[in-house]
Amino acid sequence: MTFKKIFLFSFIFGMSFLCFSPAKAFSISPLKYTISLDPNDSKDLVVTVKNDSNVKKEYEAVVAGIQQDNLGRSIIKSNSDIAENWIKYQNKKINISSGESGDLIFTINIPKNVLPGAHYIAIGAQEKNKESVGSQLMTIVVIHIAGTVNESLVLEKFATNKKYYLNKKFNFLLQLKNTGNIDLTLNGKLEIYNFKNNIVNSSQINLGNKLFSQSNRTANFSPIFTNKILWPGWYRTLVVVDYGLTQQQIVGGTNFWYLPVWFLSVVIALLVLIILFFVIRKNKHEKTG
Repeated sequence: MTFKKIFLFSFIFGMSFLCFSPAKAFSISPLKYTISLDPNDSKDLVVTVKNDSNVKKEYEAVVAGIQQDNLGRSIIKSNSDIAENWIKYQNKKINISSGESGDLIFTINIPKNVLPGAHYIAIGAQEKNKESVGSQLMTIVVIHIAGTVNESLVLEKFATNKKYYLNKKFNFLLQLKNTGNIDLTLNGKLEIYNFKNNIVNSSQINLGNKLFSQSNRTANFSPIFTNKILWPGWYRTLVVVDYGLTQQQIVGGTNFWYLPVWFLSVVIALLVLIILFFVIRKNKHEKTG
C-alpha cells in the first residue's frame, strides 16, 4: 500500500470516528448542596442546566430520594425520603438554546413540627422531547434539620465465617445499623488474641463512607498476616468501631480455632505411630504367649 493510500485511509477513518462520536447532551451545576435549616424554614436551591447539544432542548425538573445499600453505595430512588414532599418547583420546565444555560429553581419548605435529623435527596433535570424522556443529571442535597442530634449505632452481627480454619485466610462479617438521626463517620479496628490473651494481630478495617441515618452497613474483611508465625489453637477476636462526631465506641467479639494442615498432619502421624506401637506390642505378646 502506497503512502498516499495509507494517508487517505487514516483520514477517512479519523473523520468517521469524529462524526459518529456521541455528543454530550447537557450538564448541570452544582453537583452537591449541604444545608442546615430550622423547622418551618424555607430555602431556594438553583440548579443551572447547560445545553451542550447543537439544537434547542426542553428540560424538566426532577426530584428523588437517596438511599444507601448495605455496602454504602448511594441509590437514587423516588419516594424513598419524606423530604421529597418538601420540594416545590418555581419552574417545572425550561427551554434552552444550543450552548446556553438556564436555571431550575427548587424551593424547600421544612414542615413546622418536623423532627431533627438528616435527609438525603437529589434534584436535577431530565431532557424531554416529543418521542421520549432522555437522560437525567442530579444534584445531591443533604438537609440537616436543626435540633438535638442523636448519634446511635447498633452492632447487629459480628462473626467469623468459619469456626475452624486450616490456613490463615480468616474471614469476618460485620453488620451495623445507624439508629440515630444523623449520618455517622465510621472507623474500625480488628484485634486477634491467642489463648494467653496476647494480641497477635491489630489492623484497621475499611467501613466505607458515612452511614446514613436509619441505614445498614455490611462489611466483609480478612486480616493480613505477613510472614508471621501463628501457632495452632483457639483465638479470640474483637472488632472496635468508633463512630460519629462524639467518637463513641461499640465493641463486638467472636472466636475460632486455627488448625493448620501441617499441625493436623503431625497429629495424624502421631496417632498412626501410637496405633502401630500398640499393634506391634500386642503381636509380640501373642507370639510369646
